[in-house]
Amino acid sequence: MSAGRRAGWLLRTNRVLGARPRYRRLTAFAADFDADGVTPSVSVSTLSRWENRVTTVPGAAVRRYERMLDLRPGLLVAVNDTVARYLTPPTQAVPPWARHRRPNPGAPLDELVDLAVTEAVLGSEEWDRLTELLAVRPQLILSPASTWQRLSERLLTEMCIADGVSWMRRAEAFHRLIVHPVGQRAAMTAAAAAAADTSAQSLIGTLGVFSASAHPDASSSVVRHLTEPLTDRTFYGALLTSVKKLRFGHFDDRQTASLLPILCALVAAGGGERTSLAARLLQLLPRELQAKVPSRVWAAAMAALWPAAAPVSERLAAETLEAIEEPPPDPLLAVFIGEMLDDPVFDVRLCTMFLLYATPYRAPLAHALARELTATLRRRGHPDRIQRLLDALRILGGAEERRLIESMVLADHLGIAVRDSAAYALGHVGGVSPDDFYRRAFARYAENARHDDSARSASVLDRLVYCMGIGDRRALLGEVVGRPELPARVRTAATWWAGLPAYIRESAAR
Repeated sequence: MSAGRRAGWLLRTNRVLGARPRYRRLTAFAADFDADGVTPSVSVSTLSRWENRVTTVPGAAVRRYERMLDLRPGLLVAVNDTVARYLTPPTQAVPPWARHRRPNPGAPLDELVDLAVTEAVLGSEEWDRLTELLAVRPQLILSPASTWQRLSERLLTEMCIADGVSWMRRAEAFHRLIVHPVGQRAAMTAAAAAAADTSAQSLIGTLGVFSASAHPDASSSVVRHLTEPLTDRTFYGALLTSVKKLRFGHFDDRQTASLLPILCALVAAGGGERTSLAARLLQLLPRELQAKVPSRVWAAAMAALWPAAAPVSERLAAETLEAIEEPPPDPLLAVFIGEMLDDPVFDVRLCTMFLLYATPYRAPLAHALARELTATLRRRGHPDRIQRLLDALRILGGAEERRLIESMVLADHLGIAVRDSAAYALGHVGGVSPDDFYRRAFARYAENARHDDSARSASVLDRLVYCMGIGDRRALLGEVVGRPELPARVRTAATWWAGLPAYIRESAAR
């Protein structure tokens, strides 16, 4: 499904199901569209064409939807940019859908650059404006030349510790830097250094930014992390990034061929998230390389892509709609839920999660997913299905779902792989975990890490440190740093988080 069709669905869903019932009628929405005295008036037919993807929605119109529907500023813009950036070729720093978003010019470029290279607090709006102004000046020279590096490093650090809309907007801002004709080299250098920094925990995401660039150096960095992986997480990040690289032809013939034995080995090993991802990557290889895939590996790849599992998307869609007063028919809801749970590529699922996150479906769908997760645990369902449900709740869930996931982290009767997935999900799900939860979890897994399941238990501890960092729980991080009996990687990660400057933390939260 095209990015444009998704954008139209996003706008229509928020208008029809939003807090203002009168806006269910396009005539009422059109009548108020220019009520701010700045936005030009639009006709009902224009709104209909936007929402049905007959014509491209201007960026300024997306912001107007946000204001009229009393949504968080930047919510619809961020999701629209994130989805469109992933689904379209990286040909322009600011593609047509994102241009001319503001009726007012905002702060000038030199002022924003000066702020970004100091310890000033910069919010999502400032980064959006700054990188947009840089993007429309492809030959711009910044002085001193190190300014590009300082911008890239700071923005990437903030992106790695941001959450939700703040993360999406910084990711889009960094993507503009990494395709800027002048600034791209500094951005790629910053991303390569961040991916090599094993003290940081966002190694998958830092490699993901290379997907926005068609530059040969970006492709070389990705392939290097596949053939000579630094860590297990950088390897997975490189696999994910390769999906877009292959789809848009970024790899040269030698680089593409180097993927074949890696992908075949992953499929032959079987089991888990990486098998289905490798299978999808095999589908994206040129035909002459696909012909070299052993028949048994190809059969296993197809089985991994289409596992025999009972579809739940229609049922979850029905449960979600039942919780909404007088919902109009929405056949795409089940399609998106299916994609969110079943697509073999996590980045595709993530984009769809963000799409659903930005609609009134979010809370009722999260409740339905939590019920499905509880039922799956009760019948001892497959760990891969449990992980997919946890992944979705990581983005869509609220405080109620957080309590469920906390209980999973502490549930000894669950497999360690499931508990590790639950700890990972806690990093971004809504709500706040009490200090007591973290201390209980740390006591349990620290003991386990000294005996059985040491590697897996250390992974859970590492996930919990990430949760503390994202939640800015500095006191808890200090406790971790001061415990020499903990695994070194866990204390190193806590030290990294604890050492972040206050202005970086405060900026990333905005």
